[in-house]
Amino acid sequence: MKKVYFGLIVIILGSVFLYLQPQKKSIYFQIALTPIAYKKAYFSKTNIPMPQGVPSAHSATLVYLENGDLLSAFFAGSREGARDVKIYGSVYNVKKQIWSKPFVMLSHEELSQKSHQYIKKLGNPVLYRDKNRIWLFVTATNIGGWATSKIYQLYVDNFSPQKSFVYQETLKLSPFLNISNLVRSVPLKTNDGGFYLPVYHELADKYALILKFNSLGKLDFIVKPNDLHRQLQPSLAPISNTKCLAVFRNHNRYDNTMFSQICSDGGEEWFSPEKTNIKNYNNSANLISFNKDIYLIHNTFNQNTKLQRGTLTLSKMVSPNKFKKILDLDHTNAKNGEVSYPTTISDGDNIDIVYTYNRKNIRHIRLNRSFLRSLK
Repeated sequence: MKKVYFGLIVIILGSVFLYLQPQKKSIYFQIALTPIAYKKAYFSKTNIPMPQGVPSAHSATLVYLENGDLLSAFFAGSREGARDVKIYGSVYNVKKQIWSKPFVMLSHEELSQKSHQYIKKLGNPVLYRDKNRIWLFVTATNIGGWATSKIYQLYVDNFSPQKSFVYQETLKLSPFLNISNLVRSVPLKTNDGGFYLPVYHELADKYALILKFNSLGKLDFIVKPNDLHRQLQPSLAPISNTKCLAVFRNHNRYDNTMFSQICSDGGEEWFSPEKTNIKNYNNSANLISFNKDIYLIHNTFNQNTKLQRGTLTLSKMVSPNKFKKILDLDHTNAKNGEVSYPTTISDGDNIDIVYTYNRKNIRHIRLNRSFLRSLK
């Protein structure tokens, strides 16, 4: 009888132990599918107004507001890395099809005050909206150049241009120096209310990292998707509810091939990276899931000007390692000019792209499904 009681106790305690253990939850990607609306083909290209007297702008990001308008953020100042650089914002009125005058979203002095850290310079903002909250991730340095940078996380609820962002934390991605971490590409939403944020490290080695945040905007875990070297600025797009595709900026001067990589199990497992048919000359690129198709926005070599960032191209995924050119979106003929650093989002019917134009302006392209259909 004692053995029976002991067995029952073991079973009960074991059940309680299993119940108290954290249960692994399946992660899925959310893919926005909207009914096909046969609207008139639309393609527009406009410059976002620049701050008065500010000659240089770069690295724009983009998010949809709750009313369907757009919010873009970018860094601008006398030059990249200058002490006068600030993060500026501008709002696109979809009905009027105009961008607002730029406003300051964040300065290095403000971030210093809020984080209680010395901040020398700002760069590379990334926006992400979850219901009425907008997250802002920004790259900033305390000393030296971008190789000593950290990623800072802020947020604002019920956004308006007059509201200030609240500092949440400095992301801790290493138990040691925790430096040389940068952000560039927009997050990928997951079904648990959280998101994956692609970032990269570029001190001694250069490699990609994928950060998983929960529904409260707290960092849950970090994934190093591969052991490739000299791969920066990963961009993610969902292929299905459980699979995603990643591409990388190739910083290898001896092999200019762009790599792609498939994830499964909602981003918890990663297959080996593969070479694609796209050349990447150390240029930022990104993916966008547009209903059932995947598009790549990237630079192609401009034969006329010999500029590696002279043309911005839209290509369609044929297979995870093969893309077919659809059209050239923009180009520049300026000496040492560039059309670069695209950021792309979609509401299911439109694709919106913001990018750097000659380091002087941030340019915005909006096109719809009917426009893409007309190209076939």
